[in-house]
Amino acid sequence: MIDLDTVVADTRSLIAIDSTNPGRLEADCADWIERRLRRLGCDVVRHPVAPGRDNLQVTVAGLDRDAPRFVLVSHMDTVPIGEGWTKPPFGGVIEDGLLYGRGACDMKAGLALTLGLVDALVGTGTVPPADVVAFYTVDEEAPGMRGAHQLVESGLLRPDDQILAPEPSGMRLRIAQMGLRWLTLRVHGRMAHAGRAHLGTNAAHVLAHIMAQLETVFAALPFDDDILGRARFTTGVVGGGVAVNVVPALAEAELDLRIVPPLVPEDAVRIVDNVAARVVSGYEGASYEIELLGARRPPVRASDDAPVVRTLRAAYERATGSPPGIGGADGHEAYTDSAMIAALTGSTSATVLGPGATDQAHTADEFVPIADLELGARLLWDMVRSWPTAPAGGRP
Repeated sequence: MIDLDTVVADTRSLIAIDSTNPGRLEADCADWIERRLRRLGCDVVRHPVAPGRDNLQVTVAGLDRDAPRFVLVSHMDTVPIGEGWTKPPFGGVIEDGLLYGRGACDMKAGLALTLGLVDALVGTGTVPPADVVAFYTVDEEAPGMRGAHQLVESGLLRPDDQILAPEPSGMRLRIAQMGLRWLTLRVHGRMAHAGRAHLGTNAAHVLAHIMAQLETVFAALPFDDDILGRARFTTGVVGGGVAVNVVPALAEAELDLRIVPPLVPEDAVRIVDNVAARVVSGYEGASYEIELLGARRPPVRASDDAPVVRTLRAAYERATGSPPGIGGADGHEAYTDSAMIAALTGSTSATVLGPGATDQAHTADEFVPIADLELGARLLWDMVRSWPTAPAGGRP
């Protein structure tokens, strides 16, 4: 069995390491993970992604080396600390069954569970039915998600890999994930004295009109997925202008477009383009441009018949007496490494279930319940022990 005390201690040690992105990044975290695994006698392989930023890989060989592998993907980076904390962000404080700190749920607790699994297998001499592979990635919290891209582009994944990201999902099965497209919308106008504003074209006013129209258009889209719900539009960053008494000639916004099937990212961009063109046409001298931001992220969904999904569901029912929840507050709005891998490869055998809730991720006083770690440890151990090795449906 996976030792819960060890998992908690590892989570606290990982929280103590600053791996914020942007910020200190993952090097110290990667070094700690490598030392931890090498003390177990594991071979750890580093896969360079960028200078000073390496993905890590460890493999516990199984009895059937040709069977679909159980692949666990955990990212090492966290979002920045931010303001409003009442607990020390790197303290790993435990109060009332909750473990606090930046990355507590997103996702150093899930990462620690994978270390605990490797520790339990190696420490007890247990040979799993098939290979168990753990990847530790960089850059998941950034627009480009370069760590996940490296896993795919370097051929480190197999077509029949069964992938689980122990990301915070409230211990619910995230069988589907929303797609998203980030972009920068840049509007150009004509500068003028604010006292003679009619001689200029106010780029900020044009941009505001576009954003208001986009909110209306996205809200009216007819698509309502049974798990993912409806598409969503958010303006995350807005800027422009040089002085209060100058009509701004430039304004820009970074937009977050969350989409559900049958929409794909190109549809979201097309909607923005159409709305912007319509609005800009009503302002003399105005123009606009769209710049894509980050990786293309379409909606993805795992197959109900995928071995990783069937095995996880069975383990969950044995542990709790009921099937795992799906949808609702499982964080399907947040794109993960497993979703990016599915998007890049077409895999329908990549899913998410892990400790902590997305509602606590990226917040001040982020926390993970110890009870989630306990259940996660039981699930991973059960999944490995009951892993199917015969050919099965649901492979990519």
